[in-house]
Order: sequence, then C-alpha cells, then structure tokens
Amino acid sequence: MINQVIFCIATIVCAEYTIAEEISIPQWQPYDFVFQSTNNHENPFKVTFSATVKRPDGNTFSIPGFFDGNGTWKIRVSPTIEGEWSLLTHSDDLSLDGKSASFLCISNNDSNVHGGLLVDSSNPYHFVFEDGTRYFMMGYECDWLWALDMNDPNLPTLNPFLDKLVENGFNNIILNAYAHDTSWSNGNVNKYDYGPPPLYAWEGTNENPIHDRFNLPFWQHYDLMMNALYSRGITAHIMIKVYNKMVKWPAKASEEDGLYFRWLIARYSAYPNVIWDFSKEANNEKDLDYKLNRFKFIRDNDPYRRLITNHDDKATYDTGAYNKVLDFRSDQQHSHWHEKILEQRDQNVWPVVNVEFGYEYGPEGIDDKTYGVVQSSEEVCRRAWEICMAGGYIAYYYTYTAWDVIRPEDAPPGYAYFKNLYDFFNDTEYWLMEPADDLVSEGYCLANPNKEYVMFLNKADQFQINLAGVSGSLKAVWYDPIKGEYIDAGKVIEGELEPPSGYGERPIVLHIIVK
Repeated sequence: MINQVIFCIATIVCAEYTIAEEISIPQWQPYDFVFQSTNNHENPFKVTFSATVKRPDGNTFSIPGFFDGNGTWKIRVSPTIEGEWSLLTHSDDLSLDGKSASFLCISNNDSNVHGGLLVDSSNPYHFVFEDGTRYFMMGYECDWLWALDMNDPNLPTLNPFLDKLVENGFNNIILNAYAHDTSWSNGNVNKYDYGPPPLYAWEGTNENPIHDRFNLPFWQHYDLMMNALYSRGITAHIMIKVYNKMVKWPAKASEEDGLYFRWLIARYSAYPNVIWDFSKEANNEKDLDYKLNRFKFIRDNDPYRRLITNHDDKATYDTGAYNKVLDFRSDQQHSHWHEKILEQRDQNVWPVVNVEFGYEYGPEGIDDKTYGVVQSSEEVCRRAWEICMAGGYIAYYYTYTAWDVIRPEDAPPGYAYFKNLYDFFNDTEYWLMEPADDLVSEGYCLANPNKEYVMFLNKADQFQINLAGVSGSLKAVWYDPIKGEYIDAGKVIEGELEPPSGYGERPIVLHIIVK
C-alpha cells in the first residue's frame, strides 16, 4: 500500500507550510503526499495542481498531482536516489499553492524492487533495471486484470492469481487502463466475463460519459492493483486506449483527452514498474499526427521517463516514424515468428516484443475457447522459442484470462512450458548472444562467439553445427523445453550432432558453453 502523509492546512494561514518531522521513503517506492483544501470547486478535477520536486543533487522536475476525493489532492512521488528531497506545490487554489515538504530517500531492501525499467544502452536489444538487474521480459496479457475484486480491497482473487503468474516466471502484464466489452462475448455471459466491468472509469455511463470527471472508486481500485503488481516485481504494460472494446473515448486532442492522459501520468508515473502504451491495436487509430502528439504529451509530462511503446502498429513502425519516438517495438505477429523478429531488429536497434502470437486453448481441447482462434500449449510454446531465438521477447495468451474473460483458478500446461523457457534463458547470458542461424544446418542459433551458443530445433533431427575457430573445452547439454529437463550431451565437436532418442516430433535445445 502506498504510504500517505496528510497536510492539514489551517484556513487562517496562507504562508508556506513545512512538515515538522522528516519522512523516510525507500528508493523507488511510490509515496503519496496528501493536501487538503476547504474551497468548493464546481469541478475539482480541473483544479491545476502540481509540484516541483528537488533531488539531492539539486536537479528539479515537475510532476502533476491529482484530486482523490473528500477535499484531498495528492502528489505521488517515487525518489530515485538516496538523500534529502523536497517538494513545493503549485495550484490555482491558494489553499493548495506554495506548500512544501522534505523527505529522506533511504535504501530499498525489497528484493522485488530494482528501479525503473530501461533499455540497456550497452546491449540495446535488451532491457535492464535502474540498479543493473537483468530483465528477461516474459509477458502475460490480461486486459481486464483491474476488474477482479472491484468490491473487495483485500483482493482475494487478484493476489493468488498474481502469485501463480510469478511462480511461473511471468514478470510483465499487458493490460488496459480501461476497456468496456467485447463483440464476441457481449455482456456478462457468466461470472468470469468482466465486460462490462463492475465500475466505469469516468462519472456517467459508457453511453453518456462525463469525460472531465473521473470515477474515483475505479481508479482507487486500480491503485490497489498497481500496488499488487509493484510488490511482486511485475511490470505493468498499460495500454492507455483501446479502439475495439466498445469504449466511448474523449474527442481526440480535446481538453478532456489531455485530462485523461495527464490523470494517468499523475497517478502512475511514480510507479517504477510502469510501461506506457498508446493503445491496444493502435493501428486502428489512423491519425499519425495524433499518436505522435500523445507520445510527446507523455514525454513532456512524465518526469520519470518511463518506457513507451505502441501495440501493433506494424505499418507505421516499418516507416521508421517511431524510431526516435518510442523505446521498443510491440507487435502482433501470427506467422513466420522467427523471421519477423529478425526483420524488425534490422528495422531499428531496440528491443522487439511479439505481444500476441498464439492463444492457448482451454482444458477441453481445440474447441474450448473464448475467441475464434486457439492453439495447443505445445504449439504456443514452440512459437515462443522461435521468437526468443531471434533475440525477441514474448507475451503469453490463455483463452480464459484474455480479453474480458478471467478464470484465474485455471493452471493451463503452457504456464509450466513458459516457466521452462524463462528459467533456461535466465541461466544464460542471453543479452550477449545474437542470432546466428548460419552456424546450424537446421533450426535456429544464438551465439556469443567462442563463449556461448544456444541451438533450437523444432523437431529432434540430426543437424550440422559450425564451431570453427572455437578454442577451449566445451560444456554441452540438451534441454527439453516441454519437460524442463537437461541431458548431458557428451563430447561435442564441429560436425553432425544427433539429439537423444525418443523425442520424435518434439522440439529440443542444445546449450554450449566454452570454458
């Protein structure tokens, strides 16, 4: 839970108010400074409110604040370096203007917190946290995650669901800021169908929204979800808009549109686990100037410079229009998974994520689905390996936790298969390896020459490997990506290799380390 401190402003005092006792905040932990106003406002969401925050090194930044009900406005801060910090508020409400606070940033001892997510400047196809911790992104799309437990602040469904995902290696959840319903499952057809959700993002209704007034219970519940993700070290890939989920959005580039984007930045930019995304299926928005304007708005207003991407906008990505605008590429690719990642890495040097490449069906088989397209857990796993072997990243879909359907008690086989993939790559120096398919006669290869090699075969056939120029002893193991088992490969020399018997049409991996 975000910590809070309430500033009680006496009506007879207009001078700057400074807190008497210093507050200690762990590095990278969001913290709410709460201010109160006795003034009545026709629309408190339109009150201008921000703060200038001063870091220990003397540098400053501005951060927007937000109204949160009952005459309170908040500045949500996440200190990034240890030492003495301070802030000073600015508002057109005099009882909120010119208020100051100081606080001490102390070390953060939470093993799940590593600061904001960055693109690794030394290895720009990959990610790293602020404290240098490696991050192998393994996403999980659950668009309506925030719809769970909307009437219970203890989150009895959400918390065990997130624990299960963490246990299986998922460290990134792709979700909407808001979505309303799906055309293929219109209305609440059963208890697992959350479209339309129990709470609406604005006051009013989806048919008649009041776009300059936010529905505070919705966003206060969203805060609880964000805290749950943060405490588990899960990054939140927030898709700010969605064009095919029956939402009546504010008019493009309108005052209300700016209010919505600013609202999200004010509430969530302090979370170091946030990734911004303009929209799910952003290709549905044809106005490139509008999209570029929204990206600029985020850059101008988010002082933490959280990573920004754009979901599935292939044609625009390929023009290069986003090369110096976004931080990494997010695309749906439903065929030629390996080849597409290679092409996209050539288009621009940045991390590439295939956010939607397969949909695992339910426990009853191929006809057990919530959408028209599904695949087996083994096929979804195979595609994931093809993507990672091209140096890309992945996001998993399960038919019963996708879109507006969430059946969190399920444990599909794909969870274990993806955990195997996650564990395998985290036992390698994947960020130093590059695609090198020319070294093998079949399948795919990642290589850090003369140091480490990974080969993936869609089926366990004989293949040739070129290890010319490699010096030193080789440690080689076969890996079963389905069972998660290692088998000693014995002596490996350049030439033809034969995988262990009994694999048939199943995939297999060879891992070689040069000693």
